Amino acid sequence: MGLCEILTAREELGRRLAMAQAPIFMIEDVDTATQHAATAIAEMAMREISPTPGNFCVWYNYISGSVPELRRDLDALLLSGKTVSASNIQDLFDKYFREPDAEERLQQTGDELQNTLADVIRQVTQAGLDANEFGKTLTKANSSLGAGRIDAGAMKDLVGELIAATKLIGQRNQALEAQLKQSSTRITGLQSRLEAARRDALTDALTGIGNRKSFDLAVQFRAQQATEQQSELCLLIIDIDHFKKFNDSFGHRVGDQVLKLVGSKLKQAINGSDSAARYGGEEFALLMPQTRIPEAVDRADKFRTSLGAHSLKNRTTGQVYGAVTVSIGVSRYKAGEPLEEFIVRADQALYRAKKEGRNRVIAEAS
Repeated sequence: MGLCEILTAREELGRRLAMAQAPIFMIEDVDTATQHAATAIAEMAMREISPTPGNFCVWYNYISGSVPELRRDLDALLLSGKTVSASNIQDLFDKYFREPDAEERLQQTGDELQNTLADVIRQVTQAGLDANEFGKTLTKANSSLGAGRIDAGAMKDLVGELIAATKLIGQRNQALEAQLKQSSTRITGLQSRLEAARRDALTDALTGIGNRKSFDLAVQFRAQQATEQQSELCLLIIDIDHFKKFNDSFGHRVGDQVLKLVGSKLKQAINGSDSAARYGGEEFALLMPQTRIPEAVDRADKFRTSLGAHSLKNRTTGQVYGAVTVSIGVSRYKAGEPLEEFIVRADQALYRAKKEGRNRVIAEAS
C-alpha cells in the first residue's frame, strides 16, 4: 500500500470513529416529531431563548430523549434552580452537536501541513538524486575526454548522452519548480487555516476574548515565566454583580449583551502582555505579568469604574437596563506554588468583595 492509500485509509478511519462517537438521532413518526418540536419551542419561549437552529437542536433532542447525556446535563441545570441562559444552551450545542469542533480542525489542519511538508522534503530529496545522477554523467564524460583522442563515433555518442542528460535534468527541474510552487501555495493556505483554527479553539464565541482553555494555558506559561525571571504576576477574577437579575428582568439576550460588554471593556483594559479570558459563566479572568499588587488593584478599580460609569440600554427602544458593575478579587503568584492556590486566593478575595457589598476590588490578604 502506497503513502497516499495509507493517508486515505487513516482519514477514512478517523471519519468512521467520529461518526461512531456522534450522537445517534432517533427516527420518529411525523406526529411524534411534531409534538416534540412544539414542546421544544414552547420550552424556549417560556425561558425567552431564541429558537435559532442551534438552540432548537438542543431542546428538541432534550425533549425526545435521543441523547441521554444531553438530557442528563440539561436536567441537572434545570434542577439547580439557576436561570438557563442562551450561553448555557450554546455550551451544550458545542458539546454534543458541533462537528467538527475547533480542536479537531486544528488537528486536521496540522496533519495536512505535516503531510505537505513531507511531500516537499521528498521532492527536494528526489531533486538531489537527479542532480547526483547528472553529476555522474558529467564525470563519465570528463573521464572519456581525459583519456586521450576518441573517434568521431564515440564523440557523437558522448555528446548525445550529455544532451539527453542535460535535457532530462532541465525537465525535472522545471517539474520540481512547479511542484514546489504548488506546495508553497498550499502551505501558505494551511498556515492561515491553522492560525484560524488555533484562534477558534482558544476563543470564547460570545465575548470574543479567550476561553477557559486559553486561560489554563496562559496561567501555566506566565507562572513558569514569572518563576524563571523572578518577576511579578497578578491575577484578577471578575464577577458580574447581580447577573441573574439581568436575565430574569430583561431576558437572556440582554444577559448575553452584558457578557459581551464586559468582554469588550476587558479587551480595552489589556496592557502589554496581559491575558484576558472568560473564566466561566459570568466570571472573567485577567492575568497581569510584570505587575505588582498595588498596580493590579489600581488598574482593576479603573476598569470597574469605567464599566459602571455608563448605563446599558436598548438602542432601538431606548429602554434603560441600568449600569453593569463587577466585583474583583486580586492575587499575586508566589514562585513555584501550585497554580490552584494562586487561583483560589483570587477567588477568596472575590468572595470577600461580594460579601462586603459588591462593586469593589479586594486584594488577597497579606
